[in-house]
Amino acid sequence: MSKNRKPAKTIAQPKPSGAKLETNLATDTSTSWQFYLGIVLLLVIVLIAFVGGFNHQFVDWDDHVYIENNYLVTQPSGHWLEAWKSHVALNYHPLTIWSLMLNASIWGSTSAKSFIVTNYLLHSINVLLVGYLAFLLSNKNKIVALWVALIYGIHPMRVESVTWVSERKDVLYGLFFWAACIVYVQYLQKNKNAKLVWTWVLFVLSCLSKAQAVVLPVVLLLLDYWYDRKLEPKVLVEKIPFFMASLLFGLIAANIQAGGDFHGMIHAIGEQKTALDLKVFTFSERLQFAGYGFMMYCYHLLLPLQLSPFYPYESTGTHAQFYTVGLVFTIVLLILAGVFYKKSKTFFFGIAFFTITVALVLQFISVGAAIMADRYTYIPYFGLLLAIALGLVYIQQKSPQLGQIVWTIAFLFGGFCFVQTKAQVAIWENTGTLFGAIIQRYPDDYRAYYTLGKYQGEKEGKLEESIANNLKAIELGYKGDTGPWENLGTAYGIKGDTPKALQYFDEAIKRGTKSGETYMNRGIAYFTLQQPQKAIPDFEKSLTMPNRKKAQALTMLGASYISTGNPKKALEVLNELIKSETQVDYSAYLNRGIAHQQLGHNAEAEADYRVVLAQQPNNSVALQNLKIMGK
Repeated sequence: MSKNRKPAKTIAQPKPSGAKLETNLATDTSTSWQFYLGIVLLLVIVLIAFVGGFNHQFVDWDDHVYIENNYLVTQPSGHWLEAWKSHVALNYHPLTIWSLMLNASIWGSTSAKSFIVTNYLLHSINVLLVGYLAFLLSNKNKIVALWVALIYGIHPMRVESVTWVSERKDVLYGLFFWAACIVYVQYLQKNKNAKLVWTWVLFVLSCLSKAQAVVLPVVLLLLDYWYDRKLEPKVLVEKIPFFMASLLFGLIAANIQAGGDFHGMIHAIGEQKTALDLKVFTFSERLQFAGYGFMMYCYHLLLPLQLSPFYPYESTGTHAQFYTVGLVFTIVLLILAGVFYKKSKTFFFGIAFFTITVALVLQFISVGAAIMADRYTYIPYFGLLLAIALGLVYIQQKSPQLGQIVWTIAFLFGGFCFVQTKAQVAIWENTGTLFGAIIQRYPDDYRAYYTLGKYQGEKEGKLEESIANNLKAIELGYKGDTGPWENLGTAYGIKGDTPKALQYFDEAIKRGTKSGETYMNRGIAYFTLQQPQKAIPDFEKSLTMPNRKKAQALTMLGASYISTGNPKKALEVLNELIKSETQVDYSAYLNRGIAHQQLGHNAEAEADYRVVLAQQPNNSVALQNLKIMGK
């Protein structure tokens, strides 16, 4: 691009109204301090809106995949390079993983607080960047900038991205996305090629944080339109590096979502989600889903009520009847945007920005079990907010008195968003509050009952509630895995109803459980019912499958061998356990002591019993056996 080219034109349509407001509200020195005070107040409001979530817990929805069971994060030392060669939950975003690893390196990974606070800090920076971008695109209109930043910052649809630890990718990719847009606008205004290079660098960083950023090159073309650049060959040529990067990250994302490893270059870490097969829905249904999501995102921007952390696909019911309506709404709105391509730059830009940035997540290609998600609007809402703000400027230009009224309403809407956001933040306190809210919104969603029941049983000890919710999940036709049956077996086992526990573990195994813990728990049930000969095969099977409680399985296997009169085999198992594990429960030493004693190894038996008594001085079995040996 020639260095002698004249700078691109400034905004054509919004300029008159923007300039007028600047003269009235922000150009003189006496009001400059008010603007900066407004920025400080903006940041304080954002803080108050989200501070209630700082002490929230991890939730049983991806947080265990991204943090709790992800050794890259829980043990970051020595794994920094591996983050670039791996994907988590079918997403390749090494910068996001790096940021989580950095959190864990400084503050640890056992508490969610540092992760949530970091999300909030990144979001606060994004609020400032969004305000500055609106400032530039509105011909430096400070009221527009403050209002867009305010609504963007505290809208209830932001809660998922800020308060949910797993959505670090949203606030991080947003940071680089907004910075890239701002630097590109500066490139258009100053015609310095270095700005274009930095735009590309920021774009790549955004893609490395979340693949949804691949649409940025099209957004840059939209910014060209906003600044009246003609679609000349040189405009397209300068975008080639951007589209090449988009293609690369798009191919990586598509390959990983399909279960691949991108030619052996990127391996999976931990549990992976499964994208829905396109054959589940017809082409017509997928069009309707996309249209419905598009419409509901627009609706929730203006009326953020009855929001849910999860919006399931529905074949019948209140929401399903609007699927076709949503498609019609989307088609009509896009046609109107096309009609106003030359007549109203503001309207076209707002709709086009929203459409471009939301298109990839409209579930035309279904990923997961939700038809839409609040977090998907983290970038797209900017276009609609800017269009609304410039529309209010236009109204004020035509009628100053009416303009004051509409701006008052606009800022009151900010107050409404603030109240709704604080309430939405509270929903994410823990797994129980989160899935309880989903059940309240979707009382027939079996996944929510299952997850709530699991949490109540494992974390809260509410066995009756856990049993009731898992049974409800089964009643509603739970599909996908054997979770509810496993939960029921565990709950009944804790209650002491071993035959009932055995019944549900049997059912889970018949349904093809993939958890070694299920076989282990059935083995424990058999052992409790004094059937160690049946327990042994289950404990052995559990050790060949994913099992977070391998040490417990080995301990019980050793105990079962002792009970069946095979102390030699028990000794082999327990020696393996004690040798391989750094922290071993006293029961392993107790059982090994019994095995040694039965084999006549009294010195070794005494040593093991002494280890037990060091942890449990009043252990009756160890004391009695030492007495028998005369010790």
